[in-house]
Amino acid sequence: MQDGVVTTRMPLTDIEHETLRKMHAYWVARGRGGLLPGRRDIDPLDFPWALGLVCLLDVEREPLRFRYRVDGTIIADRHGEDFTGRTTDDVRPDFYADMLHKHFSEVLQTRQPTLYRILIRQDGQTKTYLRLALPLADDGATVDKILTISDRVTALPDRSTLRFQEERLR
Repeated sequence: MQDGVVTTRMPLTDIEHETLRKMHAYWVARGRGGLLPGRRDIDPLDFPWALGLVCLLDVEREPLRFRYRVDGTIIADRHGEDFTGRTTDDVRPDFYADMLHKHFSEVLQTRQPTLYRILIRQDGQTKTYLRLALPLADDGATVDKILTISDRVTALPDRSTLRFQEERLR
């Protein structure tokens, strides 16, 4: 594979990665009677086990952009820089920025969480991770923020399943 990114949409019904599964359950529990949770419903003190893996993005409209309000420390280390205050447009390489914009636009339009397995190859290195993106809406309906949690994974030898084992970055 030459430099690029390959993504696979994964079902939310059977999240095998424990940290992502816990965050999804947390988000579901914060919903307000069928409405989307808002930022005020999310307390980082509730998930210290995930903090370095979490990003919070503001949705900006016209033009549509996603700005990092918080870029988790492990995520920033992974990218080699902290994107807090910057948009996904600033992420390099361009093919990766384009993928982020596409995935976050999907969350915005559908108002539903997404889970993707992402394989990125750049400069001869290949990394695979899972990213759960969760919509937040202060009014319960209009997505104004996206909470993400990502973690690296390694495919198990049996490639006939979509089972992965966690691989911490530290």
